[in-house]
Amino acid sequence: MKRNHKELDTIIDNVTTRIRSEEPSAEVVNSAAERVWARIAAETNAPTVAAAAVEEIKTVEHIRGCADFQTLIPAYLKGQLSDARRMLLEDHTQECIPCRKALKEARSGRVATRVAQTPAASKPFMQQPVWRWAIAATLIMGFTFVAYTLYQRYAYSYGVAGEVYAANGTVYKVTDTDSRPLAVGEKIERGERVRTAKDASAVVRLTDGSLVEMSERAEVNISENSGGTTVNLARGQVIVEAAKQHSRHLYVATDDALVSVTGTIFSVNSATKGSRVSVLEGEVHVGHQGQDEVLHPGDQTTTSASLERVAIKDEVRWSRNVERYTNLMTQLAALRKDLNTRVQRPGVRYSTRLLDMMPEGTVLYGALPNLSNTIAESHRIMQERIQQNPALREWWQKENGQSKSDSANLNQVIERVREFGKYLGSEIAVGAQLGAKGEPENPLVIGELSDAGGFRPFLEQQLSQLKAQEKNGPSIRIIDDPMTAQPASADTKAPEVLIWIQGDIFAAAPKLEQLQKLAAVLKAPTTNAFMQSPFYARIADTYREGAGLIVAADLEKIVPQMIEQDAKHAGGEQRAEVFRELGLTNLKHFVIEQKEAEGKTLSRAMLTFNETKRGIPSWLAQPGPMGALEYISPDANIVTAFVVKEPAALVDDLFGALEKVQPDLRKQLNDLQTEHGLDVRKDFAAPLGGEFAFTIDGPILPTPSWKMIFEVYDQPKLQQTFEHVVDEVNRAASKEGKGGLQWERADAGGYTFYTLRSVDFGLEVHYTYAGGYLIVAPTGALLSNAIRYHDAGQTLLRSARFKSALPSDGNANFSAIFYHDLASLLEPLADRMAKSKNLTEEQQAALRQLGSDQPPTLAYAYAQGDRIVLAANTEGGPFGISPASLLGMPNAFQLQNVIGDVMKPEKAADKQDK
Repeated sequence: MKRNHKELDTIIDNVTTRIRSEEPSAEVVNSAAERVWARIAAETNAPTVAAAAVEEIKTVEHIRGCADFQTLIPAYLKGQLSDARRMLLEDHTQECIPCRKALKEARSGRVATRVAQTPAASKPFMQQPVWRWAIAATLIMGFTFVAYTLYQRYAYSYGVAGEVYAANGTVYKVTDTDSRPLAVGEKIERGERVRTAKDASAVVRLTDGSLVEMSERAEVNISENSGGTTVNLARGQVIVEAAKQHSRHLYVATDDALVSVTGTIFSVNSATKGSRVSVLEGEVHVGHQGQDEVLHPGDQTTTSASLERVAIKDEVRWSRNVERYTNLMTQLAALRKDLNTRVQRPGVRYSTRLLDMMPEGTVLYGALPNLSNTIAESHRIMQERIQQNPALREWWQKENGQSKSDSANLNQVIERVREFGKYLGSEIAVGAQLGAKGEPENPLVIGELSDAGGFRPFLEQQLSQLKAQEKNGPSIRIIDDPMTAQPASADTKAPEVLIWIQGDIFAAAPKLEQLQKLAAVLKAPTTNAFMQSPFYARIADTYREGAGLIVAADLEKIVPQMIEQDAKHAGGEQRAEVFRELGLTNLKHFVIEQKEAEGKTLSRAMLTFNETKRGIPSWLAQPGPMGALEYISPDANIVTAFVVKEPAALVDDLFGALEKVQPDLRKQLNDLQTEHGLDVRKDFAAPLGGEFAFTIDGPILPTPSWKMIFEVYDQPKLQQTFEHVVDEVNRAASKEGKGGLQWERADAGGYTFYTLRSVDFGLEVHYTYAGGYLIVAPTGALLSNAIRYHDAGQTLLRSARFKSALPSDGNANFSAIFYHDLASLLEPLADRMAKSKNLTEEQQAALRQLGSDQPPTLAYAYAQGDRIVLAANTEGGPFGISPASLLGMPNAFQLQNVIGDVMKPEKAADKQDK
């Protein structure tokens, strides 16, 4: 399967490397090749097979790239390739678009596959030892593939997969010819089919500790390989409480989906219409039809349009743990709110000395406020709530260890962070320079000290304790003066970290030269060339506006190095051309920041460009009015809208980039115009204006109330294009004996409403033109509502909740927005869940509060000449600097876990081994 490709690649690389590096004598090569060839000829006794093998080897000696792979295609289509080369070619064409296209064309017979030129002075096959060695190498690689496949198949095919942990009703072990009841405690072997009877349920505990709760009439079997354990769900529903998997994964496979986790709680329902996956806690990856979707708590997805989403509470109502699951979701939401309300966050900083100390050549810069008090207070509140609530206590123990010693260790870590923070000033900064391989290296950490006198004794004490705990950890050395300090011995292989305390600052670096450069900068600050760079000026502007957390990158230096390094790999030059077409090679600086602004968490990212005439920087228009929003109701759940400079130019850039990947794209477009009279640029893009909006503007069920709104400059031309497309579709459909598409047209209220219906599939779409806009929706009622919103002035722009999410700045408009307000969806859902007779009054009230407390979220973009600013007014944001996120709430940054990993000796040792 896909997840085993890494191991396959490693085996192939090892074998081929050994073959290439070995230099046998000519006598050995000739002897081995003659024996191999003689055996092949004797066993096959078929001249045609031998000739085919000769033909294959004549085709290409070594496979070095796409051209060599493509020379194998004719032999592959004739079934004449060896198993090893066949498998190599099939694997390569799955990943390589040009070779997959060449294979497709060869199958159709349209073009001849390119064949590598045979050297003019080549010797006959049987006279060249190298060809015989190639046969031996091929056989070895083929044997390796077979051996690995057999190992994966048989090494993990047998053994205990788990046991029946609990049962309510009868549970059967089913074979092709028989079935028998299973008792609680009975072992389940890998591959054995386990099925629950009607009105029955069961819990299977896997060998890794994961619990799989099966609904009635559910059937599973457990398989395993080096990548992890797979619960193959043939039918029915399971709720999985996955144990921590570390380097492996736990999978649930249905007929049409593959669910992957490393430790979480989720539900999978395999039904007649398809599969439905729901997440109660943690993160889940769902693969379906080549797409990978990431789900978080409260999220749900289905693999079929006919299988609608339902309330998660209803989905897991059959479970014996339904009350615990419901309670956990409500308590986690309440805890998150409590943390973010009660804990004080660090303020913004309008100046810094640390930026001025960064050396010349710095390409990455990060600055973090002193969060020690925030972390310590958040941990205190969380522990207080955990002791009061059993559901939270169970969740915490599952996430952070069951024993009291684990809790004690974490408490010690938080206390150590708090103590360390007492000596620090308001900020710590990190810088890095660009290495020879185009990657950032040699980080330099600089921090301010509020208690310089007490910091060194405290640090020496902590280092002494750390050294006693970690015997094989990095060497940490405090130096008095970088100019007189001695470098580490050349015989020392362990990494070293040097710490220098100078006045009210401290610095840490892996190399003595870095601290020596810092000392020179401190001695003569005006000589620091970094302070004269555009990258420095960009970061300094961020401080002047008020800084929280900052991460900045000098893309003007990083991107060319990345492209140069990537060009050394297959397809690198092609990717570089795509980057140029999209304008990515014109990137200058990238700055991400997060801070508190007027009681809101402001997350902002800024991209600046050297040139803005093509690619991404030329697409988005400067902030402007969005009339499309006037056709969206004030109660819309999800809205995205943007303005572009020129739709036709955007299409040109996209096609230009796609041509680098698919060279015959232009030919296909020309064929489309020749055969069907359609020009994508002139017929579709040119009639459009610069606005676009998409919205979920009403109930999700039973039919999602979506709308798309396009600004249109040439309505007759666009309508003519639509009609021409329908004619072409119907012409093609009639050749296939299909009904094609049907038009319906109705005039009402001064507007013309169009309905386009598929005769064969029963699908339909409705649209109309209003006020210079094309409005598209799944029903005619939604179109009428959109016009009514506009005429009555009851639009999203008048919504109090939308206005509450607007940022306070000098921009009157936006270039793009993404807005979601899920309260109207969650409130009835939470109210319905709260009416369950299994819940206490307190739990019911918490659920109702959960629905009403969801604030709206607005993310937005400003295109401003040479820069694009992306921002969001949301709690947490991309870094999760809110108290709830810092302390490891679900889907959070989990700084507490990061600290724990670093401070715990056993985890640090594991990371070093890896």
